[in-house]
Amino acid sequence: MSSSDIVDKLTQEEMDVIIYDARVGDLETLQEIFEEIPKDLILNIKDDITLSTPIHMASANGHIETVKYLLSIISNKKDAINLVKQKNETGNTALHWASYNGHLPIVQYLVEEYEADAFDKNNVGHDSIYEAENNNQTEVENWFLKKYTPEEDFKIEENDDGTNTKITYTPGKESKLADDNAKEAVFKSSLNNKEKKDDVEEAKENGKSLEEKTSDLLI
Repeated sequence: MSSSDIVDKLTQEEMDVIIYDARVGDLETLQEIFEEIPKDLILNIKDDITLSTPIHMASANGHIETVKYLLSIISNKKDAINLVKQKNETGNTALHWASYNGHLPIVQYLVEEYEADAFDKNNVGHDSIYEAENNNQTEVENWFLKKYTPEEDFKIEENDDGTNTKITYTPGKESKLADDNAKEAVFKSSLNNKEKKDDVEEAKENGKSLEEKTSDLLI
């Protein structure tokens, strides 16, 4: 792509090149591209079928430096926040994908720097906390629980070899999350086995299994 060919918009083919580079974490090529085109064009780049953005792709595959770069070139922080919260065809955000695949540094970065919503649900009613728990991404799940529940409400358990430390949410009699909605979401998305079964049945009824739902994660 040359600067003479691109002024204020990109073709889908050109978008696909950027999406692919984000997917594989080719930071050097992305930097070269955005030296030639207006950097805020990143806000309009998405796959024409899945509606996934370069932030989705980089987040799903654990490319933290690529995520940081792509968000840093956006001139308006509010626009960057909106891009992070953007959903694809199946209602997944970049945080959903990073959580499902266990990429903790990206999860932390999106939440703490760009206000990614851990309780935002996709098309089958799953939030990012649920995706981490349901895919056995213990490190990410633990981080969410530490962030959104008071310390007295969870206990830490370790395996005999000290690996895969597990945090269990055990709410005290009088304890309460500051945000009641967040508390309800933590219960429903991460710690309620009954709803997990219900969600599976709902996904099946909608003709899309959990495995099919996550098949759009391009690793």
